[in-house]
Amino acid sequence: MPITSKSVTIATTATAIHTAASNGCRVYILSASGGQDVTLGPATVVAGTGYQLLAASATEVNIDVPPGETLYGITAASTKALGVLVVEY
Repeated sequence: MPITSKSVTIATTATAIHTAASNGCRVYILSASGGQDVTLGPATVVAGTGYQLLAASATEVNIDVPPGETLYGITAASTKALGVLVVEY
């Protein structure tokens, strides 16, 4: 069960956060307060339509990503860096 950590800068086009290996994974995301809201979803994610990490306060979320799937993020303007920890199953 490998564990990896990284910073991912989310932009105004759908930005891949992580692609799960063959067994799937859990992705832990930290969005610090300030800057831009980030919307999470599939490759077709649209800013403001999906699971939102609001910039008004620090937000932590964990998401189980099915095998072979990719989690994406997008902002409406500018960019936002997210802290990411991945635990592969």
